[in-house]
Amino acid sequence: MKYLFQLAILMMLWAAGEVVSILLSPFISIPGSILGMLILFFLLSLGVIKEHHIEETSDFLLNNIAFFFVPASIGVVAVFSNHLLLLFIIAIISTIVTMLVTMFVTQFLTKGGH
Repeated sequence: MKYLFQLAILMMLWAAGEVVSILLSPFISIPGSILGMLILFFLLSLGVIKEHHIEETSDFLLNNIAFFFVPASIGVVAVFSNHLLLLFIIAIISTIVTMLVTMFVTQFLTKGGH
């Protein structure tokens, strides 16, 4: 029952983010899920929601996050199946760029910017 209550809290925050997204849509386009995470962040920061209120369900979702990328990955491959070599090259190049940027930022921050 505790997991359902925690999931309900997370789903209500997601729904609140969707409502805010709809209200803001004439001015700016921000996904409701992002706004829901921002609402969660502010509520956690202000102490309105305590970490233990959502801890177990959040841990479960984070520990199984890879499963949530499978449908999106399959969709990308299905849409771009004629360009698999291009997708592979883009994946390799973006991985290398990410590793290089991470390396330089880490070096910059550990050496104090010198």
